[in-house]
Amino acid sequence: MRPIPPSSARRGNVDIFESILPLYSRMGIPRSRFTSLLVSAVFMCALSLPCHADDAASGLPDAPQPNPDRAHEKAAAPTTGRGRVNVVFGVHVGPGYPLEAGKWDIIINPGERPQPLSATDKVLFAMHEQAQAYVVAPAFISGGIGYIRGSDPQYGTDAGGFGERFGAALLRGETDRFTGDGLLAALFHQDPRFYREGEGNGSIVHRGLSAARQAIVRRNDDGQERINASGILGHAVANFVALSYYPSVSQHASVAAKGFAVAVSADAGSRLVQEFGPDVLRLAFRRNQ
Repeated sequence: MRPIPPSSARRGNVDIFESILPLYSRMGIPRSRFTSLLVSAVFMCALSLPCHADDAASGLPDAPQPNPDRAHEKAAAPTTGRGRVNVVFGVHVGPGYPLEAGKWDIIINPGERPQPLSATDKVLFAMHEQAQAYVVAPAFISGGIGYIRGSDPQYGTDAGGFGERFGAALLRGETDRFTGDGLLAALFHQDPRFYREGEGNGSIVHRGLSAARQAIVRRNDDGQERINASGILGHAVANFVALSYYPSVSQHASVAAKGFAVAVSADAGSRLVQEFGPDVLRLAFRRNQ
């Protein structure tokens, strides 16, 4: 195919222009005036394009805008208002606390609203306690003291004796929690959780006495304080059941009675740890904000 000469291409463009020129000539518009009108029309169309584009865009729905409040939803969660909510090793250490405690929270801090526990919840609560790592500590201490002193249960004074004492103490503690904080708490309609006074709610002596008192007194489901029947009976059941797996030389009621007295005293001591432990953790990990 031969290329089209430039003169032919220009002639084609002139022919198109000339074909529409007679129409305007018959209307009395001179050629120069027609050219000016054509240029003006093209220029006005070019100017109107952005306006039409804006009108079309204005008919579209607005793009979703980021919500600046979402970044602070967690920080805006309701608290007791004493400060930031700090958690160390799964323990709320303050100075602020959630307004509502978790269902399986073992400690109810000042200002928190406890969730009600049904009979089934209390059994599940006791099972939740068994899964906590800290339950090993009292068994280890009990086994160590018994090993050093050579006291009941008489498993011997060698390394195997310490292991057997530790295992017996661990099983005894599990029985204690399952009965005292689970089955018997459901039977007597009592709340197995510890209610903490917290920093700023009295002197250290007041807080200590209030904490140790909860080994003897426990709240009912209606919030009224009553004798801690479920916890105390749980200590007794655990120590008398333990006679079934103690060595024969230690299978005496006096051994169970002594173990019961130690369990009540140890319970009071554990309440002191629950009362002041969060304060120690907050200071140790510098969570005072």
